Amino acid sequence: MNGLLYDHSTAVVIGLMSRAAQPNDEATRLLGRRLPVSWVSGSLRRRAVLLGTVAAMSKLAPALAEAVRAHYQVDVRSAKPLPGGYDVWAESWRLESDDRGPLVLRADRSVSPQTATWISDVTRRAAESGAPCCLPLRGVDGAVAFSTGGATVTVRPFVEGRGLDRDNPAEVRAAGATLGLLHGAVAGAPSDRPEPSPWDARFWSGDHDPPTLRDAQLDAWHEAFTHGGDGAFAHRVIHGDFWADNIVWSAGRVAAVIDWSEARVDVLARELAWATWEFGHDETSRELDIDRARTFLAGYRAVRGPWEPGLADVFIPLMRVALRMNARYSLADPGDAEYNTALQRAFLRLRHQPAAPLLNM
Repeated sequence: MNGLLYDHSTAVVIGLMSRAAQPNDEATRLLGRRLPVSWVSGSLRRRAVLLGTVAAMSKLAPALAEAVRAHYQVDVRSAKPLPGGYDVWAESWRLESDDRGPLVLRADRSVSPQTATWISDVTRRAAESGAPCCLPLRGVDGAVAFSTGGATVTVRPFVEGRGLDRDNPAEVRAAGATLGLLHGAVAGAPSDRPEPSPWDARFWSGDHDPPTLRDAQLDAWHEAFTHGGDGAFAHRVIHGDFWADNIVWSAGRVAAVIDWSEARVDVLARELAWATWEFGHDETSRELDIDRARTFLAGYRAVRGPWEPGLADVFIPLMRVALRMNARYSLADPGDAEYNTALQRAFLRLRHQPAAPLLNM
């Protein structure tokens, strides 16, 4: 990695990543820039964090600290790595400053300054509508991001708190309410993000799917849905990665929704279906828990999150499409076999799950 950003060897982490799943070649063409050394599944990233290797490789280089000082006029006293995310593309640090308080510096190789600016506009509109979002700082030139060492750099306020507890019904309901606020807040986006995310579905084909993930009927349905069938549903900006670790909980409330790097214009029903799985499944069995899911959806409806006619017809199929995509990310990782097998079992079970018990309230 470029020495401007990272002040330590990456050999150990690269060894962990060596068996990660690979995307198709379209990613290279559409993103228009060189891809990182490898693409990594969630479990590989998780093990790297647990081993401390991500934190070890992420000491903030003096050159980057100085670039941040110059661009944002921030007096950086210290920088501490923030491990724990699953994003192989980005690294984050907590900065301590005398004049701005604690901040988060993010160096992201998956977005351009143009895309970072688009994301900033999304979060600004969401915050203006009352959604709990952190607005990035603007530099001396008025820009929210700058590029250096092959990465796009942004800085935002640090929000004290912890990740949301999926086992606490009150917090799960609050997560649903927060998603409802976001879906209402970011209506009317003029255009989609300038460039696709590396995790976009178009880059992860089903060519290597095992038999348990193959479903010709679902494929045909989704093809029809994405080529006209989704016209009956609202297309707006979605967060794109709405799950517990991207929600900061503090003082009995949602303090912030963070990491908007996967934001894009899409069908709201798609994100609602996947978020219901995220907050509604049992982490041990990987089975959908109807009570958990209804708690999440009750929060969404309580703030009048968009609840569209025909939702029952697409809810479970969209959930299964997203579940299969998440399974594809880790198919090539032998160390992730148990987790991936559980996702495959869930994908099969959901084929026979009716939407009515979830949606009829």
